[in-house]
Parts: sequence; structure tokens; C-alpha cells
Amino acid sequence: MRRYLRPYHLLRAALVGATILTLPLSAQQTASRTGGGRPGIDVLQYAFWVEFPAEALPDTVRFVATTTAHRTAAVRTLALDLVATMRVDSVKVNTRDARFTRPGDSVVVVLPDGRADTLQVAVFYHGHPTNALEIRPDSVLGWTAFADNFPAGARTWLAVIDHPSDKALVEWDVIAPATHRVIANGALLESSLLPSGGPRGMVRTRWRTVRPIYTAVMVIGVAPFAVLELGATACGSAELPGCVQQSVWTTPAQRAIMPGNFARAGDIVALFSRLAGPFPYEKLAHVASTTRFGGMENAAAIFYAGRLFAPPAGPSESLIAHETAHQWFGDALTVREWPHIWLSEGFATYFAALWTESAHGDSAFRRDLTAMRAQVLRAPITSSTPVINEQLGTVDSVLNSNVYQKAGFVLHMLRREIGDSAFFRGIRSYYLAHRHGNVVTSDVQSAFEKSAAKPLDWFFDQWMRRPGVADVQLSWRWDASRRRVVVTAVQGTRFPPYRLRLSVDVTDARGTMTRRSVVIPAQVSTTITLPGIASALPRAVIFDADVGVLGALTLR
Repeated sequence: MRRYLRPYHLLRAALVGATILTLPLSAQQTASRTGGGRPGIDVLQYAFWVEFPAEALPDTVRFVATTTAHRTAAVRTLALDLVATMRVDSVKVNTRDARFTRPGDSVVVVLPDGRADTLQVAVFYHGHPTNALEIRPDSVLGWTAFADNFPAGARTWLAVIDHPSDKALVEWDVIAPATHRVIANGALLESSLLPSGGPRGMVRTRWRTVRPIYTAVMVIGVAPFAVLELGATACGSAELPGCVQQSVWTTPAQRAIMPGNFARAGDIVALFSRLAGPFPYEKLAHVASTTRFGGMENAAAIFYAGRLFAPPAGPSESLIAHETAHQWFGDALTVREWPHIWLSEGFATYFAALWTESAHGDSAFRRDLTAMRAQVLRAPITSSTPVINEQLGTVDSVLNSNVYQKAGFVLHMLRREIGDSAFFRGIRSYYLAHRHGNVVTSDVQSAFEKSAAKPLDWFFDQWMRRPGVADVQLSWRWDASRRRVVVTAVQGTRFPPYRLRLSVDVTDARGTMTRRSVVIPAQVSTTITLPGIASALPRAVIFDADVGVLGALTLR
């Protein structure tokens, strides 16, 4: 058996020198149906040593996963998630050998007596990752390795508390052949050839974050990358000093078509920084990878499916905007519990549409909204399950059109309900109050209620906490005696009636169009009169021309 290249005392020294951010534990004590934090334990930092062998195709990878945690109660064990196929060689607590057991997909470590102290638990193990760290042969590149942890895959190769409620700093220390480069979260600390005495042609690469993230977005990518530096972008828009350094990591062949749509990456970050708050991380890399998703929002290192890097421009602007928005919503603001994942996916979906609105205009924005609504209307889950699915018992089904398109469209309706000023003021206050922490729906509702200065229980209850969409039959008539347009709305056939804000466009006999916004109450039948719009029978009356209602609208 080959020995670990890095002595443990060096690993410990690296940890001691790192910046530690202490986060409140209050968000970690709620019972969870999908796993959760460990009572009495708050993880401050993970340090991962990942050692690839100097082989044509690695079949065994060696790891040291060191957890630095604050103990707030007199707990005597720490249970880390790690699948049983990974072989644990030893465990140390504060550099001393420690007893451990391997029940199922866990490593349960015996801790020394104490409380209100800080512990370092190092797990030494090895194995052949086959799931979330995918090592593939490549006829051109030799081999590649890409992490793909979302939603609960980190435990298949990392010893961690694999749940979004306990965020932590992360440091990566990766040994790989000199033919390969390593991308990861955080800022690059070192990339250097191993000194003589070790395997020839091996490079040590270190990355470290200064902001806490959750395990699903902790990643590395190892490949013979060609890197295009996009340079300093969105200057003045970053939380950390300076500009946002962006880059594109691809195969050498893909490099030829870059930057493609990534030429807009700086503009996207600048827009979202204005709308939400400063960009949260050390840099932003865009990486061609083997992710099973179209894109995966790993913090500061977005992974895209490699097949998307095709001529003429690579991944679409919309996908780049969606994954970039996740740096704020999902990564910096992370859900405390999986049923609230719409706070990640819904915001990213709507912010991608906001990019379309800003970059390509109102017509393109309405096309995005129309496509979102069509997806919701044809999805079976729309009528059976609410967006906030408190009955969610497994993360296997956490992603669906409810948390993407429905939640995104609901945010658009909320914007129309409270107005642009209150809407974006609410987003900024919500983000700045909770960044680098955990959130649930009540947090964002509270921010919007404060910015709008009115209660919004009714809005979140009908759109987020119950299944369905509006199903409205609309008609209009001309009241010649009073010279008024009279609108009738009937709903409640498929789902209970909704309270709706509906735009009505009336074109008078001279061809002048007037738009009115009307509120339809949550009742079966409603009649609304619109005086002062036309003096004679209108040429046309059009409902919801601005694509503002999530539902099926039919004319009677």
C-alpha cells in the first residue's frame, strides 16, 4: 500500500492558518426528513487531500478528509457521511488516533470529552469513486475526473456532513499528473511540482475558499485543460476587493470557439450584482465537464456539460445566466431544508429571464415567460404537488418544473403585485441579510413584506403552499348605456379560485390602446367594470398581453 504523500502535521498546520468563519447554529436544529446537521456540532471547515496515482487511468484514489468543527454540546461521537465502498484506513482526532465504526454509509468517530471546544477529525481512506467523482477514460485527453455532487453525492467520495444546513469553508489539496490541471472552489494558493523523492511528474494544486459553501457545490475538476482568461470583469461589483476574475476551462479543441457566449459573462455578473448584491466569491470559472446536468452551479466554478461547447458559441447565454445567478441564490444563499429548493432554482430561473429582459428587450423577456408558463401547464406535478413540498422524503425528486419554472414565474407575478421598486429592494435586503448562511421561504417572504409594507401570506399560500395554477374563463361585453367595458371572470373548476392581477388591453374605435391592471378576487365569479377607456364599442379587448398570470386563460 502506498503511503500518503502529505504528513498529517502539515495538513493540520494548513488548517490552523486558515480563516474560520463561525456561523449560527440556530438553522441546524430543525428536524429534517432528508438528513440534516448534527446537533451539537457546527462544521467550520473541510480540508480535502485528494491523491490521484501516476497511472494511465486511476483505479484507486487516496483521501484525507479533515473536518474542523466547533462542539457546542457534550456530544461524544461525530457521524460523517461516507459510502461503505470507501475503505477507511484510520481516523485521528486532534492528531491522535481515534476509534471509529462503519455503520452503513457512515463513519462514526469517538470524540474525547468536552464541549464548547474546536475539534479536528481527519479520516484517511481510499477507494475507486464511481458516482459523484466520475473518472473517465478519454481517447484524446487520457483521463478526466469531475465532481458532480448535487444533491447528495458528496458522501460517495468525501467524508462530510452531506446536507445544505451546515455550510463550511473548504480547502482542496490535489495531487495529479503534470499533464493535468485542477480547478476547484475558491482562490488558487499553489500549483507546483512535487519535490524529488515523490512520484515523477506529479503536481500539487491547492485551492481555498474564504466564504462558506455547502457540500453539494464543493468540487474539483482534473483534466488537460486549456484555459481562456476572461480577465477582470464586473469591477466594483464584487464582495471581495477588486474585480471578478473570470475564466473558461475547456479541452484544447473547444478552446478555439471561445469565448463565444462567455463574452457576456462580465455583463451578467454586473447586472446581477446591481439587482441582488455584490458577487460573493473569489473568482468565477466556467468549466467544460462531465456533469449529468446541463450546468451545475458549483461555487466559483460552474460546471457545464462538455457537449454544449460546440460551434459557434458554446453554452447559451440563458444557461450561463442561470448558473451565474446561482452564485447568489443557491450558493451564497443556501436552503436550510430541501423542500425550499425553489429559493435556489426559482430565483436562478427568473434571474436568467431578467438577463434576457436587460440584454434583449421586452419581447424576448415575454417569450421566456411564455415558455416558462407552458412548461408548468403541461407538467403533471403542477396539479399534484405544491412548490414547497413538505412531504419530500428523498432528494431524488427534489428537482422538477415546480421549483424551476413555476417558482420563477411566481416571482414575476410577485414583481407585478408589489411593483419593481419594492420587489428589487426586497431581493437586495433578503440577500444581504442572509448571504453565506441558510434560508427558508419565510425569510424571503418577510423581506418582501417589509419592502412592500403589506402582508403577503395570501400570495405565498396560494402559489407556493398548494398545488395547481389559475384556470380562468374570461369574457367581456360593451355596456353601451354607461359606455363601459365589463369583464367577467369565472374560475374554480379545476383548482380553488386564485386572487389574480390581470392586465386588460382595450383598443378603442380610433385605434388607441389603453392598459388597465385589475385584481380578480379569489372567488368563483367576478364582474369588473372599466369606465373611461372607450366612448364606443372597442375594436379589441386582450387579456394578459404582458404574460403576467400563471394559468390557463380561455375566452368564453
